Amino acid sequence: MMFKEESLNRNGQTPNILFIMTDQQHAGMMSCTGNKWLGTPAMDRLARDGIRFEMAYATNPVCVASRTSMATGVMSCRLGAGNNGPGMEIEQLPPEVHDNSMGKIMKCAGYDTFYGGKVHMCAPLAPENAGYDEYFRDDREELPAACLQFMKKKRDKPFFAVASFINPHDICFAHLARNGQDRHGVLALHKEASSLAMDEPPPLPDNYAIQQNEPAAIEAHLDPNAPTPAITMRKEYDEKAWRINRWIYHRLTEKVDRHIGDILEGLQQAGLEEDTVVIFTSDHGNMDASHRLASKGVFYEESVGVPLILKHLGGVPGGRTDQAHLVSSGLDILPTICDYAGIKQPDHLLGVSLRPLAEDRRVDDWRTYVASENHWTRMIRSQKYKYCAYDHAYGNESLVDMENDPGEMQNLVDDPKFQDVLTEHRRLLADWSNLSEDNDASKYLKND
Repeated sequence: MMFKEESLNRNGQTPNILFIMTDQQHAGMMSCTGNKWLGTPAMDRLARDGIRFEMAYATNPVCVASRTSMATGVMSCRLGAGNNGPGMEIEQLPPEVHDNSMGKIMKCAGYDTFYGGKVHMCAPLAPENAGYDEYFRDDREELPAACLQFMKKKRDKPFFAVASFINPHDICFAHLARNGQDRHGVLALHKEASSLAMDEPPPLPDNYAIQQNEPAAIEAHLDPNAPTPAITMRKEYDEKAWRINRWIYHRLTEKVDRHIGDILEGLQQAGLEEDTVVIFTSDHGNMDASHRLASKGVFYEESVGVPLILKHLGGVPGGRTDQAHLVSSGLDILPTICDYAGIKQPDHLLGVSLRPLAEDRRVDDWRTYVASENHWTRMIRSQKYKYCAYDHAYGNESLVDMENDPGEMQNLVDDPKFQDVLTEHRRLLADWSNLSEDNDASKYLKND
């Protein structure tokens, strides 16, 4: 382990680090983003006291794959985790990846380590195998107290704690609740939402319509047998059904915000707030009725975009929103943690630390695009455009002008005025495929 210069806390140590993660929360699901249909005071507090990155993307918009990337700093498909099922079946990771996963690297850096809540990763990354001193399984009401119990312990070294909450992932059970089935109390929420006047649930989103010239691959890969059958919902849901679904999603987000608030309040009361770096994100988003879709796994903003906030009192100027820098949650969080822990990030990582941006230092050579992927898509998000290439079984692409069409309503791939832009983004994908050693790149690269 190579150590580097770092800022120390008041006790002359590297700072404590608290990594908070929700599940299936898109970037707009916070009241600090202007969403008036919910209240998230805890997340808003983090944003007020830290920096919120508006252009943050998951490396893969499903649970196992995204979590695998965050834990390792590696694109999930390189490890065999293109989707949830294959990601859970991984039996062995490359030694340089396994030995430098999040828990192990922090343990080697001299931290007391804790993992609480949802895991949903392969056995080599399970907390008991990945460098964590303590593992607390509950991912709901009991997690805040367990996390605080660990953080408040008297110790002569800093702590690294992961608080991984399940919600608002329970939105996955809203369709079942519509059919009278209950999972984790979602049926009661559905009944409450169904009794509301029509002006009370959130309205349909501005980008409710299906994208013009939407690639056929999107519908082809929607599973009608999933707990959230997005293709069925797209065809059958009316406005009321979608608004009920949105209302439930907003309430579940408020629920997890209360849990996060319990942790933040306890941290402050224990006198640990100033000495603790807090990183908050979600593993992926949720379509939330945009383009008449639910769930995740696609590369529209609501699915692949995530909230990402970094707070460090005294180190990070608060109340700032970064709208300029493209961030990869799967690639950049581990280098950021290494930076605050005072250790050199492993050479195989392609991500970069967010700390200079968070501390408002000048950064001249930031990336010009960020990538995401799954088992049937490759995405390049540049400063102005989003390009997606789909597997050759469907052989199509999408190109969206994100500056003028943030709702992603029009696919420009066949527009002659954008052929140069299309060619450039095909080249960016080829460059990234080479840099990231994508062995499946031939399925997605297009010949000009």
